[in-house]
Amino acid sequence: MREYPPARQVIWPMLLLFLGANLYSIDRAIVGVLAEPIRKSFAIGDAQMGLLMGMAYSLLSAVLGLGLGWLVDHRDRRRLVAGAIALWSAATIACGLAPSFAGFFAARMVVGLGEAAIAPAALSLIADLFAPARRGRAMAVYFIGASIGSGLSSVIPGMILRHGIAITLPHFGALEAWRTCFVLCGLGGPVVSLLLLTAQEPTRHAAAREDSAHMAAKLGALWTRRALVVPLYLGFCLFYVALLGITMWTAPFLTRHYGLPIAAFSGALGLMLLVTGVSGYLISGLLADSRLSSGRAGRIPLLCALPLLGLPAAFASFAPDYRLSLAMLGMIGIAMPMINVAMNTTLQDILPNTMRGFGMAMLGLCSAIIAGAGGPWVMALAGGGSGDLGLAFLRVGVPFLLLSSLCFAAAWRAASASSQKDENP
Repeated sequence: MREYPPARQVIWPMLLLFLGANLYSIDRAIVGVLAEPIRKSFAIGDAQMGLLMGMAYSLLSAVLGLGLGWLVDHRDRRRLVAGAIALWSAATIACGLAPSFAGFFAARMVVGLGEAAIAPAALSLIADLFAPARRGRAMAVYFIGASIGSGLSSVIPGMILRHGIAITLPHFGALEAWRTCFVLCGLGGPVVSLLLLTAQEPTRHAAAREDSAHMAAKLGALWTRRALVVPLYLGFCLFYVALLGITMWTAPFLTRHYGLPIAAFSGALGLMLLVTGVSGYLISGLLADSRLSSGRAGRIPLLCALPLLGLPAAFASFAPDYRLSLAMLGMIGIAMPMINVAMNTTLQDILPNTMRGFGMAMLGLCSAIIAGAGGPWVMALAGGGSGDLGLAFLRVGVPFLLLSSLCFAAAWRAASASSQKDENP
């Protein structure tokens, strides 16, 4: 029987992972909140802004993600997370100091690379810190940190813009308000990075039959599970095309559609992100663990229904008031944490220990290529030359959410068929 650390020994590492998730979510999402002032500062259009939101962030993580997954499976995960936090925090500061579109693009690439390491490493650590029956709730706590960060990514810029906070640096002079936001948000990372080095690396709970450490063998082992893994990955990626497209363009949508400055809605947007994220993760953690005893299909039935929960967000432009629009947009915000927890706990369940980091990195690679790079850019194109983001939400959100649900249904069918085969050899 596998031994897991007692509760008192997991509080400190979980707190640090929680803070790490908080930081990466702030640094990832702040570019969407500040999209309009960034776009005007660099004199670029929506399509180029979509590239900064998506492709810049996803490019290096897509190229190097599998290598990061290998490191997660075979090296000290604690040091990997600490180094990643230090890297993306420095790059976030560099975003605020970037002199041009190209410089900002390069800095965002480094932010994406650093943040690509934390998810597979943190989830692999959680899998070795908590028994399966408690794992869903533990992952929910980790992702709640990300939800709080999403809320702060709206609140912090709103406060800075509302109060006219600005900083002056040698060689750079007085920074624009949006640049000040990036610099200040990057300062917390080094502290958490150093604190992570005080935590202990948990013992890996290896599967009874370990897969080869070679990447080719890992790919082959993943391919043998393709009937289940492919629709799972595809459903997740399609959902995230809609999610990232809508969420990254929410602040510009509110500014254009309702004529509001960022400071006017940042508090309400931050509260919506916080409430939907935290409540979604708390509910999903309990639901995910309650599904653990329901066979190999386990948590997958939850995945089938959750994309449909986000459909009201696609119709947000029909709301007569921005508060009602935020409530509709919040529906995809509730669906997102539930899908994250159900998806990640499902992968931890169906993959052996020595493939968990690789499997998570492979998911990250697929989502980076399909959703991360494409979601915000596709949304910009869907708005047409007029920049009508409400129309874009409708054109992209509805078909991608429906297709996501169908893919998860295919994975459920594959998992059920596999369970029946195991029971009746």
